Amino acid sequence: MQFTTRNSDEIRAGKVTVSFRNWRRPHAKVGGIYRLRPTGAVKVTGIAKARLSDVTSDDVARAGFQSVDALVAFLGLSRSALVTRVEFALTDDVPKTTPSLPPEEVVKRLKATDRRSAAPWTGRVLALIEAHPATRAGDLAPVMGWDTPKFKSNVRKLKALGLTHSLEVGYRLTELGVRVMQRPTAW
Repeated sequence: MQFTTRNSDEIRAGKVTVSFRNWRRPHAKVGGIYRLRPTGAVKVTGIAKARLSDVTSDDVARAGFQSVDALVAFLGLSRSALVTRVEFALTDDVPKTTPSLPPEEVVKRLKATDRRSAAPWTGRVLALIEAHPATRAGDLAPVMGWDTPKFKSNVRKLKALGLTHSLEVGYRLTELGVRVMQRPTAW
């Protein structure tokens, strides 16, 4: 589950404890721990379906909105839409990281990702980050012909495999990322 920085300070202050998501299927689970950027984590304590027309003023306030209309506008949905209501609390627990995979398994996964994509991109993004560490996503995205949100989303996929680290500004390859890039048959 991803959180925007729109209300991350309010989440860390414990003022925002509910989120409404337009999900076809849950992207979080009860008991799951999810990072806040740049620091902190929350633990999901409840997930339920809710119709926007049934959302209470208390829930709207707990989600960081002034009114139901503001929430509806933010989501870009109609009041009759069915959304996922996610309740969470701050936690000191650290989200579990994906265990490190062997480079050959990572390469297999990258190749599978490229096969499912309109055009291969994983090796190009890794090479771009390797050549331009600590460079803003907004500066790297145009090199790929992408907008910034798409670039960030794809880098998160690489990060989930343990290949990149997010820096205060930009990214860098992890040790595993460097080893994968050194493989002569990677791409």
